[in-house]
Amino acid sequence: MSEGSTKPLQPAGSGGKLEAGRVTVVYTMYHHLGDFVVMGGLLKKFDQLQVGFESVVAHRHSPHVTLFTGKPGDRFFDVATIDGFLNLCGRLRQQRREGRIVLGVPMAPGSIQAFLFFWVLKKLGALSYIVDFNLNNADIITPPRRRYIFDRHLAQAAEIFKRPDWLDDTSLPLAVAEQRIAGKKPGRRIGLFPWSGRRHLPEFRWPDTRWLDLTKRLLQTSEGEIVLLGKDDDFTRFAQTLRAGLPENLRNRFLDRPAASVPDLVASLREVDGLVTLNTAALHLAHAIQLPAVALCGSSLECWLPEAPHIRLVRDERGILPPSDKYEHDPLQPSLQNIDVDEVHRAAVEHLLK
Repeated sequence: MSEGSTKPLQPAGSGGKLEAGRVTVVYTMYHHLGDFVVMGGLLKKFDQLQVGFESVVAHRHSPHVTLFTGKPGDRFFDVATIDGFLNLCGRLRQQRREGRIVLGVPMAPGSIQAFLFFWVLKKLGALSYIVDFNLNNADIITPPRRRYIFDRHLAQAAEIFKRPDWLDDTSLPLAVAEQRIAGKKPGRRIGLFPWSGRRHLPEFRWPDTRWLDLTKRLLQTSEGEIVLLGKDDDFTRFAQTLRAGLPENLRNRFLDRPAASVPDLVASLREVDGLVTLNTAALHLAHAIQLPAVALCGSSLECWLPEAPHIRLVRDERGILPPSDKYEHDPLQPSLQNIDVDEVHRAAVEHLLK
């Protein structure tokens, strides 16, 4: 146990299990939608499991936490503000005085930023133990039992509390309110979601010309429709570019569904029968609603990729080094620029159109 631990982690209850009612788990989260879907879904999963321990999230100015539809209560703390940090710290310190064990768990394995944040909380007496998958300086190290980050966290909680039954169903609950767009779909529809928060980097962007080529091929392959989905400042320009680039006889089967909000995007996803997307928030949402999806994977860590029969991954197999998620231009690492239209079209036909 590293220096600074205040008391040993004593087994409680039969079989050496922790008493859930004596434990608070603090997760970290950034501000992106995908992060919220995963961590918000994890909290909802715990609620569905009727888990007694308290689970909260420390985030940095996330605009998405107001969409959470799980159990009520102050579960999200904006620690980028002084009030948010002090409120979290005060609540955890009070819980420790009441005899609760407080565990700090980073969203991303081995996150130095999260470790330092939890180190500060420990020094302030607001945290009992730092838990991580692979950071040697953590107080409690748990092996990564699953690949996908949601499944890993669920397995981690199951291991800490010695409750393997929590893994009987690892499906991700939708972390936003579900709504559907009314109306009968006229045929098979495939959605396209080409947006990424890191599109300023070529490694995380698939060229517009390839999206256009893919759209043409899919429309020629089937008699269904292609729907451009998204909530992006570039949406109108991109939709016009795709429509103008299509042969005139195909344009009437190309639709666009701009989303003014995240619930709008979820509703649009429920309009389609399958999705072609980058590894971004739409992939986590598709996984949450069990929507068949083909995901283009460049330099993204394995832990951000859902594992499920309804998800087909198309990777850059030309990359020599493993993906790193780094914001660096390295020709040896995987890149979306190296994924051909043929590969994506073949995956879409096999996975979404059959």
